Amino acid sequence: MDVVKINFDGATCPKKKKASIGLVAHDVNGLVLASCAKIKHQPYKAMEIEFFAAATTLSLATDLGFRHVILEGDSMEVIQALRENTQPLTPTRLLIEDVRRFFQNFDELLYSHTKRDGNVVAYSLAKYALNIPNFLVWMEDVPSHILPIVQANLACL
Repeated sequence: MDVVKINFDGATCPKKKKASIGLVAHDVNGLVLASCAKIKHQPYKAMEIEFFAAATTLSLATDLGFRHVILEGDSMEVIQALRENTQPLTPTRLLIEDVRRFFQNFDELLYSHTKRDGNVVAYSLAKYALNIPNFLVWMEDVPSHILPIVQANLACL
């Protein structure tokens, strides 16, 4: 059983009326399996883009065939909402349902909350995505300017 931990994050830029998503998947040794940056050409609230980031993460994990996943983000509200098995009557209910539709694709799906400093690679990818035209995926790699951040994270393991 190969467990893959995937960190995700979202970023907003109200002035440019954009939001973005970043994610990085790595194995138990911290080695990068895949990373992604995606722009959303609409202004979203912070909580909304975090849910979109979670859905994008699980979609990509499904496409890559990952079956045992730890989904890790720095939004406690998002992680708690995904852990709970209730249907809250909130404006984000439909976003939560969108993320949950991916649940059946995994043999194991766990959730983990981390502070922003534990999510710096995903956050950096989300910020980078604000300046790309669409959607970029790197297999076993990250953009070159993100590599020092990945290496710093590996040194902490």
